[in-house]
Amino acid sequence: MTTPVPTIPPEVVDKLQIREVIERSMRYIDDHAGGRLSELFTADGVLQLAGTVFAGREAIRTMFRDGEQPPWWEPGQLLKQPGSVHRSSNPVIDVEADTARAETDILVLERDQEGRAKIALVGRYRDRLRRIGALWLISSRTGVSIARPGQAGTDAEWARALTRMPQETRAKFRME
Repeated sequence: MTTPVPTIPPEVVDKLQIREVIERSMRYIDDHAGGRLSELFTADGVLQLAGTVFAGREAIRTMFRDGEQPPWWEPGQLLKQPGSVHRSSNPVIDVEADTARAETDILVLERDQEGRAKIALVGRYRDRLRRIGALWLISSRTGVSIARPGQAGTDAEWARALTRMPQETRAKFRME
């Protein structure tokens, strides 16, 4: 007698693939791996963080001034300490055919001058994703913090950022 192989519902597979994209994106931000991060976005994708907009893969690729850091598995990289670490929790993912929405709580820890971890940011990533072929890619990510000035339940923080934002950057901002 053979044991039946359970069938995994397609929506569960989609959600696991989306979580992989979200988790890799945070790791690539921590590793300053702009090239690898940009490949997780659609060609016209936007990354909206800290009052600015990185529109398109090239802008996302070049967001790190110190350039691409080699992955940990490359020779000489195993023991190098990361500059920051994202901790994610409570992902809520809704899939509708070839589009998805995901909201993930984040805690970002950075090293202080003594090398101790300190909380740098607490917030949420609000992602919109599209399936392109067999891949899920982020079409829009907006970071919304709770640990910066603003009022809970309002968009005061981003409203202030938008008023200070150059018109060229504001034109790239996505509200959807």
